[in-house]
Amino acid sequence: MITLNNDINNDIDTPITVNELVKLLNLESQNIAIAVNEQVIRRSEWKTMKIKHNDSVDIVRAVGGG
Repeated sequence: MITLNNDINNDIDTPITVNELVKLLNLESQNIAIAVNEQVIRRSEWKTMKIKHNDSVDIVRAVGGG
């Protein structure tokens, strides 16, 4: 179980890399930032950073507009 944007999610098997999570959630990676346990994860670390049981994940999407 992980907490994803403040909602508990039991459907995601852990451990999973940040990159795998992005693909699983069908997110476009170029406009998002991801933090695991309140630590922003650099995009260069997405393929190696593992999200584990009971981790908290926040995903923020940049949106342009006026």
